[in-house]
Amino acid sequence: MKYCSLFLLLTLFACNSNTKNEKDAQGNEIVNDTIPAERKVVENSPVASYSEKVKDPLNDWRFSVDVYETKSTFDFSVKIKYKELDAEDNIKIPNFGIMPKVEVRKGKEEQSCIIGFLDKAGEFKEYKLVQVKNQELKISTIKHYARTLYKKKK
Repeated sequence: MKYCSLFLLLTLFACNSNTKNEKDAQGNEIVNDTIPAERKVVENSPVASYSEKVKDPLNDWRFSVDVYETKSTFDFSVKIKYKELDAEDNIKIPNFGIMPKVEVRKGKEEQSCIIGFLDKAGEFKEYKLVQVKNQELKISTIKHYARTLYKKKK
């Protein structure tokens, strides 16, 4: 019985020492999730894409947006093409305690799309707008997101 109690205490101590919780300015404990910060395997192909043909009688140009995984689980690389112009951007998805799922959906205007992600309920959250205005490529943030869990002070 004595060894069983000692084993139980050591197990509890080991489990608690592995959590790297931080404290905010008010002393509340910020709880980290179990989703790994880095991916074991990074996909080479896009995880989300959008493409539409640019109206041009002489050329076969496209407006396209491709989102790629990076080594960091919640960071993604965005590659954009408009006619012969190539651009890149990065997005960071908040950690909702689930593996991030990025989607790219058609925007309201021609040659526009919205990059977003699905939350825990599967609802699409708009994040960035990519569009062509006056023959120029524009990338703008629609909304900002953050997520933190708190435990009360002890």
